[in-house]
Amino acid sequence: MSKNEKLQINLEGNREEELKVDEKIIKEIEEIETKNKRNLTGLLTIPIILASLGLFVFHMYTGWFGAYFSLIQRSIHFMFILILTYSIFARSKKTPRDKIQFYDLIFIGLAIILCFYILNNIHELVWRAGAPNSMDVYLGIILVLLTLEATRRAVGLPLMLVAVFFLLYALVFGPYMPGRFSHGTFSIKRVAYYLYLTDAGIFGTPLGVSASFVYLFILFGAILNKTGAGKFFIDFATALTGYTRGGPAKAAVVSSGMMGTVSGSSTANTVTTGSFTIPLMKSVGYSSVFAGAVEPVASTGGQLMPPIMGAAAFIMAEFLGVPYIEIAKAAIFPALFYYFALFMAVDFRAAKIGLRGLSRSKLPDLFNTLKTGWILLAPIFALIYLLVQGYSPQKSVVLSIVILIIVSMFNKKTRLTPRKFLEAVTEAGISATTVAVACAAAGIIVGITTMSGLGLKFTGIVFDISRGILPFALILASMASLVLGMGIPTTANYIIMATLIAPALIRLMAENTHLILPHMFVFYYGILADITPPVMLAVFAGAAIARAPAMKVGIESTKLAIPGYMLPFMFIYHPELISWNFTSGLSLAKLGFFLLLATAMSISIAAGTQGYLIKKAKFYEKIMLLLGAFMIIPGNYMINILGLGLIGVTFISQILFKSKEIAILEE
Repeated sequence: MSKNEKLQINLEGNREEELKVDEKIIKEIEEIETKNKRNLTGLLTIPIILASLGLFVFHMYTGWFGAYFSLIQRSIHFMFILILTYSIFARSKKTPRDKIQFYDLIFIGLAIILCFYILNNIHELVWRAGAPNSMDVYLGIILVLLTLEATRRAVGLPLMLVAVFFLLYALVFGPYMPGRFSHGTFSIKRVAYYLYLTDAGIFGTPLGVSASFVYLFILFGAILNKTGAGKFFIDFATALTGYTRGGPAKAAVVSSGMMGTVSGSSTANTVTTGSFTIPLMKSVGYSSVFAGAVEPVASTGGQLMPPIMGAAAFIMAEFLGVPYIEIAKAAIFPALFYYFALFMAVDFRAAKIGLRGLSRSKLPDLFNTLKTGWILLAPIFALIYLLVQGYSPQKSVVLSIVILIIVSMFNKKTRLTPRKFLEAVTEAGISATTVAVACAAAGIIVGITTMSGLGLKFTGIVFDISRGILPFALILASMASLVLGMGIPTTANYIIMATLIAPALIRLMAENTHLILPHMFVFYYGILADITPPVMLAVFAGAAIARAPAMKVGIESTKLAIPGYMLPFMFIYHPELISWNFTSGLSLAKLGFFLLLATAMSISIAAGTQGYLIKKAKFYEKIMLLLGAFMIIPGNYMINILGLGLIGVTFISQILFKSKEIAILEE
């Protein structure tokens, strides 16, 4: 037996005995995302399999040959989604999970009828647009009710209640609302028609993005994961960083960033990589609270990391009318600095408590890991290349899926068997339900906002509250995004904030400011809500694996994510960090200066919060580091340079004091 084989066996033994997450913890984690998923077997899984295969065939075909007319494309997509939703999710926790109830079969039948009504009458519907008949109204009411119930089951009660509030605002409360919020009521006939048979309601832009290419990217991630990409990312990151001080925590940061290419869910990412990295972090000396916090913060950043970001990024591209690759390019620097700051934080913590890296004998062999898994990177690079070359996201991902299936066949360990393929397609369908249902519910909110003119009213209200002062408006927007994101998925959060808050920020900014800045601002805070107490789904998953108090883990996560909270403010005042690809005439010297500012901010915040830079930091040094970091944010060169100076003085002071300490020890 070779040395490498012995090391691999040793590693597997460690994983099985020392790093095993018991079944109770896994069940706790599963309860975090949903409390009412069915556990179907045998013939009862047929609706799920058929609907998942239907989504696969429909989207692969339209992804390559082009989408249908908007109402047709979106209604077919949502029909499959509703079939999956009412097959997978039970009415409540008390409902039997081993069968599909009769009323759910009725709901599935209604979903099919709603879709075929559009397909069979599309020409008539276009011809008499704006003049609904009784059937249009009845079916519209049914669709709204089905969407609300699907939202409650698949996404959660908060988003459903928000959608219901907007409906009541349109139908009942309008005349009784104070000030600018007041409006005349709308009839049920008008609301039902608008939400059902126009592309500004349930079948609006959010669901349109889901129906065009979000599902395809989810499918790409599911197939990539079935080929073993998740294990490859973890092994590669562990082999690359595990031997350095605090190596397991750094492996969590690197692997979670890489897993962002296959998972759009912070919680799913935490569970996938955290089940290995969190026990490993604890085994080398990190506290359970710190280990449980690092993984959610790293996993949450997956939605910020190009080339494949969260579903909200695709919707942003549609809202802004720019190719998705432009969103990905603009997000590169903020994402890199997010992970860089986290990487430095775990390094400083390791140095502070005297941790060392793992023995190389306990790590995967880097050469063997690359030898087995490098081929899985080919589809990702192909996707990036195709997007850069100007191919549509749909064609790019369809080609990448085909390439992925082909290259997986070259190695027995990565080979995609028919069973694995069916599992991937089914998992993609199930994962797509939450995104699509959230988009449909957001469509109700956006539709009512458009009908009532609430968006323009809200812009004026935000402008008045902030007194036209941009920093106040940004703080208001960040708080609103965090609060809204505590009970609503990132996708729906972004859609609502982009509709209500982003226009107000645009009004307050300079005329030549690119629209991506306020949209990326609310996008960031919506994602960070996953790790912000008290409602912090990703943190609950990390705490469950680490067996640590969730609130303590949440507070630690917030400390680790401080650079993430600050980055949106920084790229608002230093737009070159995010819109360099839109800005003409930006010299390399200026870009280098802005990168220096972001680097200094990341390091100083990590050092200030962890209490270590070159050596353990004294109280006044922590204050200097954090103050210097905050002085880097404003768009004033003099203040920025003073902030850099403050950080530099602290750095030099630490070097001198450490040299003095070493000299004393030597004497």
